Amino acid sequence: MDKKNLQNTLSIKSFSLLIKLSKNHFLKGKVNWLKRKLKSNRLYTYLRKSVRKPRQTIKGDLRGNNNVINNEGLLFNVKLDIIGDNNLLEIGKNSTISNVTIYIRGSNHTLKIAENCHYKGGSIWFEDNDCKIVIQSHTTVESAHLTVTEPESKILIGTDCMLSNEIVFRTGDSHSIIDLTTKKRINYAADIVIGNHVWIGARSTILKGVCLGDNSIIGLNSVVTKNVPANCLAAGIPAKVIKTNVDWMRDRIYE
Repeated sequence: MDKKNLQNTLSIKSFSLLIKLSKNHFLKGKVNWLKRKLKSNRLYTYLRKSVRKPRQTIKGDLRGNNNVINNEGLLFNVKLDIIGDNNLLEIGKNSTISNVTIYIRGSNHTLKIAENCHYKGGSIWFEDNDCKIVIQSHTTVESAHLTVTEPESKILIGTDCMLSNEIVFRTGDSHSIIDLTTKKRINYAADIVIGNHVWIGARSTILKGVCLGDNSIIGLNSVVTKNVPANCLAAGIPAKVIKTNVDWMRDRIYE
């Protein structure tokens, strides 16, 4: 190698080394900067201010003794209207409740919404005593009015259910119907039980005593007064089974 080529080679190597040293110097400077920030706690404060949790909004009236709210989810524009004793509200992790009124009159009621649920609008209504509403994990509600009335009534909704808009559940009629011959009441409340992975279409009403089987589907604008077996599609007023041996999924698929 001649002297000129040797000088060029050394120049290129020196330039590459200079770039590496510059990068190392830059990185070293950044590391030192981070160390100083962490040491002074400024970086932690900066990150804490920059990444804030969504602000929850809960308003309303809570009157009585030993009412307990265990919330591990997020509540937005939720109104509480509670008068009574020993009522329990539990919201699971990663669940969001928004634009919902929770109305309670009486004592010893229980509302449990499990993890990863989303309830986007409507109301949850308790009357009398010892009633229960349970919504299992991964269930979504666009908007619904869930009502339990009369002692020990229940609404039980399984996992991964999908409720559309303006759904109504009622375990009772709210007023008494009397048989004129016996002079006795004939319309007592009855539980509503929804299985796992049930899809309920918009503006449907589920009345007292109804059980919907796993993977069932209720067509929109239906009034359900009787049980629907698993893997069946029911629709109408009153709802009737119109197709069997079906299932559903949240995603639209194309063959």
